[in-house]
Amino acid sequence: MKRLIHEIHEGRNLKKNLLKYRDMAIPLYVEYASLELTFSAFTLIQEITEEKRELAERENKVVSVVTAALDAVGRGEADYDEIAGQMRDLRDEITKKMDLFTAYTDRMICYEYVLNRMELKFLSEDELKEQLASFDEELYLKELLAYLFVDKDQSVVRDKLRLVMSQLPVYMTKSKFFERIKEALTLYRDGEKAALDDFLYMLRTSALIYEPENYVGEYEGLEQWIKQLSEADYSNLDADRYEELVQSLEQGAEAIHEVTDFYYSLQKVVNCIYAMCLILPYCGEQTKLVTACRSIWVCLAKKEYMDEMLEPLEGRIEDKVEKTSYMESVLFEIKSSYKKELSELSLTGFFDDFSAVANLLSDSLFIDLDKVAKMEKADAKYVRERTDKFLEKLSCKLKSVDRPVKRAIMAQVLDKLPMTFQRSEQVEEYIRVNLFGCQDKAEKCTVLKMLRDLIREGNI
Repeated sequence: MKRLIHEIHEGRNLKKNLLKYRDMAIPLYVEYASLELTFSAFTLIQEITEEKRELAERENKVVSVVTAALDAVGRGEADYDEIAGQMRDLRDEITKKMDLFTAYTDRMICYEYVLNRMELKFLSEDELKEQLASFDEELYLKELLAYLFVDKDQSVVRDKLRLVMSQLPVYMTKSKFFERIKEALTLYRDGEKAALDDFLYMLRTSALIYEPENYVGEYEGLEQWIKQLSEADYSNLDADRYEELVQSLEQGAEAIHEVTDFYYSLQKVVNCIYAMCLILPYCGEQTKLVTACRSIWVCLAKKEYMDEMLEPLEGRIEDKVEKTSYMESVLFEIKSSYKKELSELSLTGFFDDFSAVANLLSDSLFIDLDKVAKMEKADAKYVRERTDKFLEKLSCKLKSVDRPVKRAIMAQVLDKLPMTFQRSEQVEEYIRVNLFGCQDKAEKCTVLKMLRDLIREGNI
């Protein structure tokens, strides 16, 4: 396999090697997809039969479609094109719902940021002064910088920096804030449009300006909690109202975690069934491993499962993962550089399907298969237009919210941007200005405590 991959990369013996690549890929990916589907389906069925039973009953429509497809593919009685279409439609529906839950999650994160910094707001002035006096700022700064820069691994240092910076109070003018966003977005010039669009999607959800597809009434509890949090007057909260909002936040976060966890497990199974339907039509005789997996799918479709089912399959998937990583190392190169050869060998359709299979079995469960296929470049005009559109909506959003929420939105967006610190002295200066210079005593004290706990955890 390594020799084959090397020769394809070098452009040698292409007609022979591309056919050989196909013949090697088909049985490998049929077995890999079979194992992935077996383990993912087992996990899903176990969850919806036990701890997520009530949620699965509410979402019975999608569960029924998946179990019916699992049974049909397991029995070998499947119309692969028809089931692939069902899985494609269901996958799109799940992705839309996850968009909704992502938007709700980012709203929860934003309001959590606001409420966390109000935790000590209802203490007396004397109590706040006493708590702040317990911090020796110079000693604190020394400990914080040591925590940030003690590691030799720069990736660890960057992760710590991003975590700490995201917690600091935000003091930045709107013009400076927008300048930072523009600088970050220019990095996507001449890159893939899909990469820029994905980054902007992340910024929009963080800024609470992304509006997902409407599912009014389908998740009433979540809608109610989000409404309470979004309509609150954070500049004039009393202690009782603060506690009500904290409770809404906790309940909403728990509900979102449950439903997103369910759809995450469901999407893994949908992706695997979709992948099986794309790759199986190219497969001839099936191995004993695939046959064993199919018999398990039939049982799982009837919600029959035992841990013993998986024992013969343990340790079988690791080898497949390693080999598929080799195969995929030249997949994009084949599709982009050898279009003529693929057409002459009538392999274009296979490689389109095979690319989809590879993406469906990847860790990116919600990857947009159409975007991956297009691979269009983002020129300067496209980046500028997308940037201006985003900043226009962001400006309107910042004008429409209370000051605490405005600062929370800025913090969430800044957290997604590349960091601009070049030296430790710049980090030190930023901490002095934004933390020690914070005029809101309650927020300052809260952040000092949060970071102190972070330092202590890091030193354990």
